[in-house]
Amino acid sequence: MARRVGVVFVAVLAVVGSAAAGRNAARRLAVVAPPAYALQAWNPASDNLIRSVGTIELGGTPVSGVRVSVDGYAVPKPTDANGHFTYLLDDTLLGRHVVTVTDASSARAAGVPLTKAQQSQLLAEHASIDVAYGVRDLKVTRDSAGRPVVSGRLVNGSGGGPPVVALLTYQLTGTVLDANGKPVQGAQVSTRTEDRDYWTVSSVTDAQGRYTSLFTASAEEGGNPVPFTVRVSKGELVYQFLPQEFVWFQRLQSARLDIRLPPANYAMALPRPTSYPGAVYTGVVAGVSVDGSVVHPVAATWPDATGRFTITLPARFAGKPASIWEAKLNLFSRTEARAGSAVDVTSWPSAVPDRAPRNLLKISL
Repeated sequence: MARRVGVVFVAVLAVVGSAAAGRNAARRLAVVAPPAYALQAWNPASDNLIRSVGTIELGGTPVSGVRVSVDGYAVPKPTDANGHFTYLLDDTLLGRHVVTVTDASSARAAGVPLTKAQQSQLLAEHASIDVAYGVRDLKVTRDSAGRPVVSGRLVNGSGGGPPVVALLTYQLTGTVLDANGKPVQGAQVSTRTEDRDYWTVSSVTDAQGRYTSLFTASAEEGGNPVPFTVRVSKGELVYQFLPQEFVWFQRLQSARLDIRLPPANYAMALPRPTSYPGAVYTGVVAGVSVDGSVVHPVAATWPDATGRFTITLPARFAGKPASIWEAKLNLFSRTEARAGSAVDVTSWPSAVPDRAPRNLLKISL
């Protein structure tokens, strides 16, 4: 049986005057997910799936006939007489799986149909089924400046730490401007090596014309710099260079590429990239939130080979109640990231990632 960590995640809503109660006593509709599952090491002899059972309740009474989805997947069967629904879960992957109610029209509590109001209220509820690393040796201390320092160790169900941080790729950033020098919103920049070994597509440009992209300046044929074809698209409009016109990037470095689109009926001028130090690294981190919002750390470390980590927080949060979240993140770092080394916190997320298990442990800073 899979071990679990953390707390029960419950989404609740007060409702009044249910038919099952027969009176105007307040009762609570709830989507109740099981406690967070302890992440397990991948087993090649298994499908690594477990049966995760959640419950729909009204004032503690099971609600049958409710249809739910998990991460957009429609669970085939509605809740049974015990209010249970079952979801097959991969417990080898860190993640948060959101449960939503999709149909409550046939919902019944103690054999009595839910009212229309209760059905509508239940449709607005959600919970999550989580798989997370256990947090051991968790403690809060103070540094010489009085700032809270949270430390601990992330472990899987066998007591091992998460995979250590690793180089993922490099970063391409820049802006797209029109012929008059104004930002172009809604465009995308794509790059491709001459041998087509690497192909990337950027994020959509924002109101300032800015984009970002994962990027690897490398090719099977080697050489430095590396030739790339570059294309800019917006809707059905595509800007590209002639077949033998390339943009040259320094091998295995991040780069900035600002692009100016040409006037109508003119060719696009070849842009010149500027390389800069740093790369995108991928790894598991622990974070802290207060009142549901991310606390941006002053400093943090990637977990070492045994899963140990530290997070130093601003002094103004000292004494506040907080909670731990976990996520596998792709973060840009200007220096090489290694197990136990400092995280480049300039790229720390501003909100808890959607798929990150949260509220795993309560602490006082």
